[in-house]
Amino acid sequence: MRIAGVAVAFAAGLTVMSAAPTQDPVPAQAPTFRSRTSGVMVDATVRDKNRRSVTGLKAGDFELTDNGVPQQVNDVSYGKLPIDITVGLDVSHSVTGSLLDRLRQGVVQLMGDLGKDDRLKLVLFNMRVTRIIDYTRDVKAVERAIRSATAGGGTSLVDAMSVSLVSEGPTDRRQLVVFFTDGSDSTSTSSETMMLGVARRTRATLAFVVPSNITTVNTVNGTTISVRAGTSNSSYHPLLNALARETGGTIFPVGGSTNLSSAFRQVLNEFRNAYVLYFGPQGVERQGYHQIEVKVKRDDAQVLARRGYFSY
Repeated sequence: MRIAGVAVAFAAGLTVMSAAPTQDPVPAQAPTFRSRTSGVMVDATVRDKNRRSVTGLKAGDFELTDNGVPQQVNDVSYGKLPIDITVGLDVSHSVTGSLLDRLRQGVVQLMGDLGKDDRLKLVLFNMRVTRIIDYTRDVKAVERAIRSATAGGGTSLVDAMSVSLVSEGPTDRRQLVVFFTDGSDSTSTSSETMMLGVARRTRATLAFVVPSNITTVNTVNGTTISVRAGTSNSSYHPLLNALARETGGTIFPVGGSTNLSSAFRQVLNEFRNAYVLYFGPQGVERQGYHQIEVKVKRDDAQVLARRGYFSY
């Protein structure tokens, strides 16, 4: 079976500083999206009423509809596919030195939790994507990148998320994208509508670790216009909620004293403890956006899965 694949070329005149100093910035171009689908894979997390993972399910235990048409789930895997996890860290003025060090510790610990075939990509951003460490298992390289980061500048959250979803992941690996952010955005050139379109055209699941108490600095053209301590800026939380819903992800709020290692670990564990469903669409138009719904044939089960996919 050939699994659904997506290639996304994103553009909005973004400036990207890569870990490789000779790499050119991302070129400006119109966003284009392509996919070929003869088979579709869908991540589905199943929990009981106490939010405990439900294990041991087979293909026949799932009910799936594609644009309202019942489909046959041909196969199910659980805990077999390796994971590519992208971690995006906000290093704008919102992040103090102590918080940045806690983030470093959290990501280093997260890498210790990876399976033998899993990989991690690091994306640091403020008003631009300042550094990218491509998929690796090199803990020291990731730690050095975070240690060398200097907090400052505005926040281009939407731009950074878009850049993180640019490339198509291999179909034999699962894709998780986790962003640590207070939800504010002061300098992005990308629109929320474009961001939702990008997310719908990828296989990645988006999750967010959101601090509930942080100092927020808002800037316009590099000039600070306000500093506010307390509850984090919620102006972009509706977008984060929409992205999580569309891709089957979650928002994980953390307090000021929360162990960030535990937060990242929980996000990874919840993603790891998910089923991957495979089906070949039948009785539906091939092209366009397909809305899907996944259920389990038991009363106490709650299913978290992405809401759809694109096919061309």
